[in-house]
Amino acid sequence: MKAAWLVARWEYITRIRSKFFLVSTILMPLLIVGMIFLPVMLLDDEGVQGLTLAIVDGSGEWIGQIGQLLNERHRSPDGAPRYPRYPLLNEGQLEQRVEAAALLEAGVIDAYLVVEPEFITTGEVSYIARDQGRILEQEQLRRAVQSAWTQAAFQRHQVDPELLATLKRDIAWTSYAARGEGLSESDEMQAFMTPIIYVMILFFAIFFSSQILMRSIITERGSRVVEMLLSSITSRDLMTGKILGLGLLGLTQMAIYLVVTSLAGAGRGMELISAGGAGYFILYAIPGYFFYAAIYASIGSLFETEQEAQQVAGLLSLIPILPLVFLSYVILHPDALVVRAASFFPPLVPGDVAHLPRHAKPQSDHQVGVDNAGLQQGRRLGLLLKLTLIQ
Repeated sequence: MKAAWLVARWEYITRIRSKFFLVSTILMPLLIVGMIFLPVMLLDDEGVQGLTLAIVDGSGEWIGQIGQLLNERHRSPDGAPRYPRYPLLNEGQLEQRVEAAALLEAGVIDAYLVVEPEFITTGEVSYIARDQGRILEQEQLRRAVQSAWTQAAFQRHQVDPELLATLKRDIAWTSYAARGEGLSESDEMQAFMTPIIYVMILFFAIFFSSQILMRSIITERGSRVVEMLLSSITSRDLMTGKILGLGLLGLTQMAIYLVVTSLAGAGRGMELISAGGAGYFILYAIPGYFFYAAIYASIGSLFETEQEAQQVAGLLSLIPILPLVFLSYVILHPDALVVRAASFFPPLVPGDVAHLPRHAKPQSDHQVGVDNAGLQQGRRLGLLLKLTLIQ
């Protein structure tokens, strides 16, 4: 076993000093920080560009109200309206629609609204634009039109203006998460982003170390270095040392990622990494690494060139990517039968870490034991195959 620790020490020191490790360790935290900050920045109201708008309203009753609400609610930092209104010259409903369509085709306006003649009773309004991807702008326009219609409906039924102002006020909604006997205020964005960050850290750290292991085996076999090593130590000690050394390398990366994620979350007032979540994260990460290390070591032992091995590894990597594809469903339905059933399939078990931020720990310690038992059995099968191929 002493020989295995010497190999592990050499692998760890050599890899941690490599440029590839430094570059990948720096890029991943940048990606994590970008995942935390960029969505919030992009969804900020200040990032809405606005539209040059025309309003088709043959009655002339709604143009002023909708335009006034848009000017009051949405202005750029320099005070200019975000939705400048382009006046239509025609008066009839049909003529205005034809004119607005021509202006849109010519690029004079970005979009136009069509307020139907019976809008006061039906509430029907149409939004026509060449670019339908500007969801935030559409939502702001919809709210302004909704407010104008609501105000007109209340005035039509002679409702007290003070009551109207009260009904328009938003309720004070606060979400809390139960933590034992106490409560802590929760954030919807945090609840959604945290599981994604956990899975991304786990995925990159495990596959980074496992692929290095595969390349190392292929390189040493191709250069006949492994034959000289096997003259001094056993194949079991050699592979055990490699797996342990690169596993420590992966844990080092995970620790860096967790610290950076925690600091980035603290900068936005969010607790992205909790003590309980980090503990169970490591509990899933270690057997998850051993499982995939055994698989990648077997691939490296089986193929002569890295190109052939990468093709097979690429196909096998599609299996653990499945939890990432269905990550939104896992986050929204962590207790669903299909999610729990998938956790019994060893290659998908590391993806089960998405449960941790939602529950502080999985549903039961029995679930953790079952998950890790599945990973251990898969690891044993992989190691058996690997040692057979090496010998």
